[in-house]
Amino acid sequence: MKKIITVIIATLLLVSCKMTKETYDSGELKKIGRTSNDLKDGKWKFYHKNGTIFQKGKYLKGAEIGVWEIFHENGKLHQIGKFNNGKQDGEWKFFYENGNKEGIGKLDNGKLIGQWNWYHTNGKTYTERLYTDGKLMNILNCFDGNGKKLDKGTLKDGNGTLNVYDINGNLLEVQNFKDSKYIK
Repeated sequence: MKKIITVIIATLLLVSCKMTKETYDSGELKKIGRTSNDLKDGKWKFYHKNGTIFQKGKYLKGAEIGVWEIFHENGKLHQIGKFNNGKQDGEWKFFYENGNKEGIGKLDNGKLIGQWNWYHTNGKTYTERLYTDGKLMNILNCFDGNGKKLDKGTLKDGNGTLNVYDINGNLLEVQNFKDSKYIK
């Protein structure tokens, strides 16, 4: 009896889940994974046109879940973090193509929260920012690529200016914010 039930369950799983595959016009694999009831369900992999992996993770009834990894075209890790019901959740880490850290912070239901640290391409701290419910509220610090503290601007409680610098400390732009929104 147990064998019959096991065979029935296995058959139902095989019938309800199918492997889905898509290629680029050039024939290279674009994505591959399982679907169930026309929704992504299970492990999926997506590829760059050059054949390297672009991202991989799991779906449950069409929504991303668990740990996802996203890669640069050179194969090095670009982002890693968790999804919960299709929304980024928890700590996310970002990396440059050279492997150095680019940023780190937390998300709650897809919205940036708390302190986020961003880095120059050499791995040294660039800026420290505070977010509330996905909104940029405050700039704590700003540095050049050697660690020298720079004028961060006046952004506080979502209003004011944010100074943007290159790795050498040259001012590139002054961005204006009102109610946490960038004003062009």
